Amino acid sequence: MQAITSIKPLIVVLLPAIAAILIMFTGNKKPNVREAWSFIGGIITCLINLTMVPDILSGNVIQYTVFKMLPGISVKLTVDALGIIFAIVASFLWILATSYNVGYMRALKEHAQTRYYACFSIAITGAMGVALAGNVFTLYLFYEIISIFTYPLVAHHQDEEGYEGARKYISYLMFTSKGFLLPAMALTYVLAGTLDFPLGDFKNGIFPADADPTLVTIAYVLYLAGFAKAAIMPLHNWLPSAMVAPTPVSALLHAVAVVKAGVFSISRTMLSVFGVGLLTHLGLGLPTAYVVAFTILTASVIALTKDNLKARLAYSTISQLSYVIIGVALLTPSGITGGIIHIANHAFSKITLFSAPALFTWLRIRKRYRK
Repeated sequence: MQAITSIKPLIVVLLPAIAAILIMFTGNKKPNVREAWSFIGGIITCLINLTMVPDILSGNVIQYTVFKMLPGISVKLTVDALGIIFAIVASFLWILATSYNVGYMRALKEHAQTRYYACFSIAITGAMGVALAGNVFTLYLFYEIISIFTYPLVAHHQDEEGYEGARKYISYLMFTSKGFLLPAMALTYVLAGTLDFPLGDFKNGIFPADADPTLVTIAYVLYLAGFAKAAIMPLHNWLPSAMVAPTPVSALLHAVAVVKAGVFSISRTMLSVFGVGLLTHLGLGLPTAYVVAFTILTASVIALTKDNLKARLAYSTISQLSYVIIGVALLTPSGITGGIIHIANHAFSKITLFSAPALFTWLRIRKRYRK
């Protein structure tokens, strides 16, 4: 395996942010141009991700260090087989989601459309950063960017219900990331002396052989609780509450960026921070599988009791996310592969489910117009 230094990962992360800046400068005066920036950003981002696939298939890893802060702590981007899957899925679905956004926002004559498109683009920046993070610090940085810039999207309607749902959304995600994820990251740095992911190695992780097993186990539990975007019960209630958002935002939450960033982050942590070997040695795989299996069953039953379609889809998503984690928790090549592939499977199926009502409405309007 060869480590290739390239600026491509940085370009992939910056492109959605540049699109957001262009959207804000264009504003409401030229809505066609404003919305075109989202399409252009999504297409170029997806194409650059695809240009990195041949190197990854050859067994190489692409990396780029933006800057260093302390020994073992830096803002670093790394592209490997795990990260490129999420990056391609999120960037491609950004294009589809933009098509949905344009029809939805224009048809309903929604307010604050410039803010909406800009926050949507920056959320994709966060998703790209999470996908291509080269260490825990970079992963945490972009994970928080997603939380901050999706808050205005959840509260978009700016009514009492919207603010209440958004408040619960941001409270859950910020409390868990500050209360659990930051201590986990600090404990990892103390025990390992670095936060960098090992290149292309999912077996050994970053902890030294003489690390205290109790402290390592504590760090593992903190990571699972800290990545609340994965919606593992009981840290799941933010997702149904966030369904007060516009439907395209719900698609973003379920399919493109938010919850996928959660399960991807847990998968990355399990495989790159702890490694299959250490998780097997400490016997942490099976307990993790039991916890997420409870989430799968309980959320599925609750989903069946919901008459509201968005609420039913929310609990369905909570259930489906845990299938990703249970696959990785099996700690076998086939289980890990199946879990990671389900990130893409669920993303495409959920964005289709959220887009279907809009398509049926459009077909109905078109039929009436022809008459």
